[in-house]
Amino acid sequence: MSETIPPTVPPAPVAPPPAAVPEGRSWLRVVLEESPYLIMLFAGFFGVSVSGGDMPNLLYWQVLTPIFGVLCIAAGWKSASNRGMRMRLIWTQAAHWAAFLAAMLLMFLPSVRGVVNDNGTEIALLLLLGLGTFVAGVHAGSWRIVLVGAVLGASVPTVATLQQSALLLTVAALIVAGIAAAFVFARARGSSAAA
Repeated sequence: MSETIPPTVPPAPVAPPPAAVPEGRSWLRVVLEESPYLIMLFAGFFGVSVSGGDMPNLLYWQVLTPIFGVLCIAAGWKSASNRGMRMRLIWTQAAHWAAFLAAMLLMFLPSVRGVVNDNGTEIALLLLLGLGTFVAGVHAGSWRIVLVGAVLGASVPTVATLQQSALLLTVAALIVAGIAAAFVFARARGSSAAA
């Protein structure tokens, strides 16, 4: 009778304990999480401040529109719990931003350009962007997108006043970004202090 001795298997190495994860979020992580919304704000103000020249930059607004649409879809993706809701989110946002793009292109028609000057066109584009972003946020279920739209829309009177100087408008945009960064920093400190 021969007995077979099972081969000895060396014990598995013991994994080191996971590193301690801080309870609160760091300000850098909060800024990174909020960066799409800050970029949306900056892009809207940048489009108005940079256009200068004879005519507002049509290409800039044509590129910005689908980017806003994709960011709105990304913001609403978590709240869409199943495939049907996600498809509805995609189609609703696609139709919404296509309609916004069409309205924006109407502002560039020669018959409209003959009536509305360049400053008026830029202000109208910012107002359309604010309204479009606000409504897209409502449809996507994202309060952050709604807030971006509200800030863009509410800034129209100030932008109209400051539009005479691109430098002043850029400074105003930087001030808004600074205030937003202060809120993000305060939120990060508040969440780490609460922990």
